[in-house]
Amino acid sequence: MESSSIDESLATAHSMALSLLDQGNTFLICSDYESAENSYSQALSSIENNENALNLGILFRIYSHRSEARINLKNYSGAMNDAKKALEIVEEQDSIKTILLKGELQACQSRFEKANQFAAPVPKATSTVTTNKKKLPTCPKYQYYQSDTVMTISILEKNASPDQLTVDFQPDKLTVLFEKEGTSFTVISGNLFALVNVEKCKVVYKDEKVLIKLRKVEQNEWDDLFGKAKKETSQSNNVSDTSKNRPYASHKDWNAIERDITMEEENEKPEGDAAVNKLFSDIYKNANDDTRRAMIKSFQTSGGTCLSTNWDEVSKTDYEEKRVAPKGSEWKTWEGDKLPQEDN
Repeated sequence: MESSSIDESLATAHSMALSLLDQGNTFLICSDYESAENSYSQALSSIENNENALNLGILFRIYSHRSEARINLKNYSGAMNDAKKALEIVEEQDSIKTILLKGELQACQSRFEKANQFAAPVPKATSTVTTNKKKLPTCPKYQYYQSDTVMTISILEKNASPDQLTVDFQPDKLTVLFEKEGTSFTVISGNLFALVNVEKCKVVYKDEKVLIKLRKVEQNEWDDLFGKAKKETSQSNNVSDTSKNRPYASHKDWNAIERDITMEEENEKPEGDAAVNKLFSDIYKNANDDTRRAMIKSFQTSGGTCLSTNWDEVSKTDYEEKRVAPKGSEWKTWEGDKLPQEDN
């Protein structure tokens, strides 16, 4: 009676792990890598320390596919360990190669090599020597923000005094020097992006920082703090846009940055497994509900050997009954019955 209970528990764990593997594969196709990684991890947790509850070919796929998900999440160390475990399964049971799909083993080896290439090296242990060396002073850092009328520079130095700071305002240039523990630092020195009104520029001292306020000659937003300020500006530069109130506007053109990123993603041409995954992901992303249902059902119920977008066909097809092993491999049911083999 006790043996029967154990067998039933193993069967339940096996069924759950297989279901989670199919779920993870679906997420992987849809480029939802975090959900895919979570599903594969749950599949492994469902069998805990009893990996014998799974067919070794299925265990190989869980580790190999989670490695792919972790590569896309830039968890290269975890991806390398997963791929290594999958390859060790094949090394220990060479017969597993006969049930793997064409290219599965090579894909796993590629994942291991890619993850190993990007994984951070383990730092070597070094002995620490305690010294009483005096910490050298460092140059104060600064940041800036703006409105249409004022560019504000914040020198990040606590309890600074006027005798430490030298600020030279010029219409097209700014120089800021700071004296700290006997060392003189040039904090800022360069041509401003546009002209400023020197008479209305000022320095404000606070407990946590020093504010340098530059009064703009023309009321508009600067693309950056530095540039090539010209005393004679074009007519187009004289047109000020005062309709937008941007007291803390960023100096970066985020719209341009977003366009550049979008163009890079569109022009990127993935290869190998990444290209196939991107193709399936694009199809799924742009598809209607029927097409998505067709892709999910056909892929899951066929054991990953079929991916169809025709819901009229998929809704009427029992892929579990019609599963056919690819050429060069052998497919068996959990009861040990062989499934049909494709003719050469």
